[in-house]
Amino acid sequence: MRIAYLVHTAREYEEIVEMVNQLTKQGDHVFIMINDNDLRDEIFFVYADYNRVHIAKKQEYAQSGDLSMARGMVIQMKDACEMGGFDYYINLSDGMIPVKTRSEIVSFLEAHKGKDFYYTADVDAQALRKKSERYYPFTNMLAFPTSRFVRFLSKGTAKLFDWMHIRRNLTETYRIGSPWFMLSDASAQIIAENFSYVAETYKLGWYPEEMYIPMMMNRFVYVNGRNDDHINADYRVVGPEGIWRESHDADPLTAEVLAAHPEALFAGKITTADTLPLFSDYFDIYNRDAAGEALNGQKFVDPNQLIDSITGRKK
Repeated sequence: MRIAYLVHTAREYEEIVEMVNQLTKQGDHVFIMINDNDLRDEIFFVYADYNRVHIAKKQEYAQSGDLSMARGMVIQMKDACEMGGFDYYINLSDGMIPVKTRSEIVSFLEAHKGKDFYYTADVDAQALRKKSERYYPFTNMLAFPTSRFVRFLSKGTAKLFDWMHIRRNLTETYRIGSPWFMLSDASAQIIAENFSYVAETYKLGWYPEEMYIPMMMNRFVYVNGRNDDHINADYRVVGPEGIWRESHDADPLTAEVLAAHPEALFAGKITTADTLPLFSDYFDIYNRDAAGEALNGQKFVDPNQLIDSITGRKK
């Protein structure tokens, strides 16, 4: 089995290199969006000759909350589908890493071969439709994820537009759920073929990354007699409560919350800055039981190594 990891990150250089090294050692590929321009260039030069690492070029930047995250993930999926040869497509947001070995993850996926994994919440359809039909101006501003003022202004303007009956006009059912997924190749191919739907549907939307997968699966995949047979779970544990919360990024995870979810395959947020003990325990678990020969033929980068003098790092 070969996995395409679709990654978005704003982490530091050393952590990105460690993560990419771990995820690619056994033949899997990483398609990665890096928000910082200088860091993106640096990682590009580091992995220029590595055929398992793909730095996003069509859309280099993404942020939670607006169109960019959903669009960026679908573009990465499309690139992976065009390359071909992948059995599953798994997305990882900033600070999310495997907490099981690759053999355990592969065994789990093979036991449910062909199934898709994503979580769709049971929410009030009327309340969801009211929020989803609104336009949220300013959601493409760089300050949107962190600025309370921009969020307040966007929400207020959305209410004003709604009062003026300026709304989206979709006839399909709105769905919401976790932004994380594990999709089979067959489903990913269909999503990739219809990637334009994301920009057409969710521009100026509020957290489209929580809607585009369940809605696109319902619109394009579960058709022509195919039943909705996806497994309604994403197998991620995220801090601090252990589960996805609507319109909210993953916060730093605790060891106690992680221990309470033994079924999880991936977990976040686990970083050196926020959760160093957990990071030390789990950053290399993905390859912990790999046979030595499985790692041959792939070069690895020393996180402290610098290849480009323009970055200012010491060799």
